[in-house]
Amino acid sequence: MDLKDSTERGGRGQLGGLVWGELGSTKMFLTTNPGLESVVEKEWAGLLGREGIEIARSIKKPFAYGGQVLVESEGECALLERIALRMRSVHYVQVLLYGFELPLDNELESIECGLESLVVEPLREARCFRVTTKRSGRHAFSSMDVQRVAGAVLGRNYGCAVDLKDYDVNVRVDVYDRFCLVGLQLNDRALSNRHRRKYSPRAALKAPVAYALLQWARLEADASSALLDPFCGSGTILIEAGQLWPQLELCGCDIDERAVNGARVNAAAAGLGDRLQLLRADARRLDEVYTAGSFRTIVTNPPYGVRFGKHLNFSRFYQRLLHQCWTVLAAGGIMVVVVWKRGLFSRALSQSRCFKMLEKRVVETGDLYPAIYVLEKIEIGDQSTIQ
Repeated sequence: MDLKDSTERGGRGQLGGLVWGELGSTKMFLTTNPGLESVVEKEWAGLLGREGIEIARSIKKPFAYGGQVLVESEGECALLERIALRMRSVHYVQVLLYGFELPLDNELESIECGLESLVVEPLREARCFRVTTKRSGRHAFSSMDVQRVAGAVLGRNYGCAVDLKDYDVNVRVDVYDRFCLVGLQLNDRALSNRHRRKYSPRAALKAPVAYALLQWARLEADASSALLDPFCGSGTILIEAGQLWPQLELCGCDIDERAVNGARVNAAAAGLGDRLQLLRADARRLDEVYTAGSFRTIVTNPPYGVRFGKHLNFSRFYQRLLHQCWTVLAAGGIMVVVVWKRGLFSRALSQSRCFKMLEKRVVETGDLYPAIYVLEKIEIGDQSTIQ
């Protein structure tokens, strides 16, 4: 059965039939922050394109849950695995082995029967393995029940022990509504933990979100202009940019001295200590520390007023921020900003009349769902391009 067709017909949680495809076809399940699915698709297509490999299929939210992308590609499985583990927009990578729909009753028994006939080649040579389960939807069993049943079946069939800490293979048995997916998780440490943070405040962005913000900033592959993050925090955005664009000039500031010092420490740990130009400054007074029109791009994550910035007057804050960013941006410059208080920001944006909104997205980060605004600087008085 064609995977894409079955998804379109089945709706929520219904892929229908087996998940694996023809010989030589590899299916992978990639997880990310909800809202970044299109970024994952684009990155995967780009990485495969450099290797001369075409994508057979790509499905965002295959079970109608955010943060999931199912991809199918032709080619050597080992090569595709190596490519997937280089991705910057992804947290975890699974190679899918098997998938089946669950009946309305005796669901746990159906999972047990499905696993009895499953061939998991890596377990033939494994000493120990573990089973990891994610369960979404309403069921008469728990994730631990699935792990217990799967561990017993696979341990009996392959003669290897279950060990949750010291294992050779991590078998995924996930249940999404009425569908069960079985696969192998390739990475135990999230790919998003690639930055060696020695300073990590609670509100720090995850690296995949920083990567997505930079992609939406429309930076060229050989970008060598200047990037500013006026709320640099732990330095995640600037460090991610430095690893992607070796020629890019990286500037950041923060009103919190601890954040500036922490960003310096993190940049040094990432091998970028000599590239980041960091200083303590108030983003509401950027024109006092930076020359007008000196930046081609601003990418930033201001306070949300949830964990930090609770006492800010956000109406005035957004108005001042937009004016200051407009001042230090070059003509036609791009600003990508993460916003929690969307209504106040939209009102300030409309009143400022100095930016054109190119796009707006919603992304999950830290259990919150802020909006991402992608803005282009326009000359004040050019009202025809304002949206």
